[in-house]
Amino acid sequence: MEMRQIECFLACLEHGSFTAAARSLNLVQSAVSTSVAKLEHELGARLFDRTPRALELTEAGRAMVEPARAMLRARREVVDAIDGARGQVRGEVVIGNLMNVHTIDLAAMIADIHRQFPSITLQMRQSTSGVAGNIAGLRDGSLDIALLAGMFADLSGITLHPVHSETLVLCTAPGHPLAGRRFRVADLDEVRFIDFSPGWGIRGIADTLFPERQPVIEVADQIFALELAANDFGVALLPKSVATRATGIVYSEAAEPIPWKLAIAYNARRTPSNAARTIIEALRRRA
Repeated sequence: MEMRQIECFLACLEHGSFTAAARSLNLVQSAVSTSVAKLEHELGARLFDRTPRALELTEAGRAMVEPARAMLRARREVVDAIDGARGQVRGEVVIGNLMNVHTIDLAAMIADIHRQFPSITLQMRQSTSGVAGNIAGLRDGSLDIALLAGMFADLSGITLHPVHSETLVLCTAPGHPLAGRRFRVADLDEVRFIDFSPGWGIRGIADTLFPERQPVIEVADQIFALELAANDFGVALLPKSVATRATGIVYSEAAEPIPWKLAIAYNARRTPSNAARTIIEALRRRA
């Protein structure tokens, strides 16, 4: 059993096809399918069912996932230990990103890190389920570190390093009854509400604080939410830093401020690599 076979297996799991997995690994498709076939032969079990639409894990494949990830982590830890002894920082870091991050200049930070540490390779992942997807990725080991946003309670097994904190405000059209006035929870009962997707940090806050709101649409983009609010389609809850840069809307403060935090996180049960720690410290310094 070779590490390349394990990498190909996990890439197929993540991307759902031999072609997409090969693209992610910079290999030809035949090399990936052959590696997986050889792994299946060595194990004496089929790991994927080849369907017309996608690769689907078999029962044996599902049993293989966590041990395979553990093998790659162990290899990275060995390499990382040797690099640390030599004073080197290199390796791949898989980062769970968020769709709307306006409070830090993530692109500038990544460019700075590349200039200082050209041997660090970054892979950005973005889950459609937002914060919930990033937390799941940290727990199952598919992400090394991740950005999380919201009003954090205790996240079991997750270590958080705050990088930004502000409040959420209510964005409305200028003529809306709540425009420009302090609002309370009861003020949003039955109000048309522009929601974000389940799993997003702001959606979780809205579900907790405003259970009687009237959702009229779910969107996956803060700017589009602002455009809808400007057209009086509904009201939207957004970070104040986003609202202050918007045009065509009025934002209202909550009578009791609603905290919103951005943090970089990792699985507390796994020691971050030298490269991952470098990314974490860069984010904290930039914040």
